[in-house]
Amino acid sequence: MQVVDRTRFADFPLMAKLTRWGVDFHMGILFGLANQLLLIAFGIALCVMIVVGYRLWWIRRPAHAAFNPANTLIQAWFNLGWPARALTLAIAVMLGLALPLMGASLAAGLVIDYLRWRAATAVLLAKSVD
Repeated sequence: MQVVDRTRFADFPLMAKLTRWGVDFHMGILFGLANQLLLIAFGIALCVMIVVGYRLWWIRRPAHAAFNPANTLIQAWFNLGWPARALTLAIAVMLGLALPLMGASLAAGLVIDYLRWRAATAVLLAKSVD
């Protein structure tokens, strides 16, 4: 095989250079150890923000909302009009097909929410019969 052409980085178009630099920065290659330490700091900060967000929600969560069927995602979806229901279903299906791992986690969340909704509805029915 023979080399027929050579392209230097200086000859790349601007968008190709920006893409290369972005990938190198994202991987921690662009500025060496400083870049890697910055990425570690961003990762730790993101984890801390997630934990603090959940903690703040836990502190301010509604009292006794666990068995209220009106607080489930399924019930909120049922309360939407049919165009909004169709749109959210279409978006969820398209995202699930484009991003299978996200689709699987969305499906698992919906199954858990549905089971929670059924349990809450059963509790309400049992209370209304008594």
